[in-house]
Amino acid sequence: MKPSDQPWFHDPLSILGLFQGVIIWAVMAFFISLEVAWISLACGGIIGIFLWLTALGYQRYSVARFTIYGIILNAGLSSYSAWVAFL
Repeated sequence: MKPSDQPWFHDPLSILGLFQGVIIWAVMAFFISLEVAWISLACGGIIGIFLWLTALGYQRYSVARFTIYGIILNAGLSSYSAWVAFL
């Protein structure tokens, strides 16, 4: 079975792309503080972009799509942390 034939939740790279930014934010929020976790956007965003480019290079389009979703999730969580920190 090719990776494109299986559903996304059976593909570990798609799951990694979706949750990498969320995991970075959660670790920072838990171990440092919620107010500082807004900086996870820089870490998760850069890692996500390189993961996205690698997925496109290997023609793993579902991994690339879920990596973009993960970057958006990370941006939302980071925005919440920035809102808590600065307002």
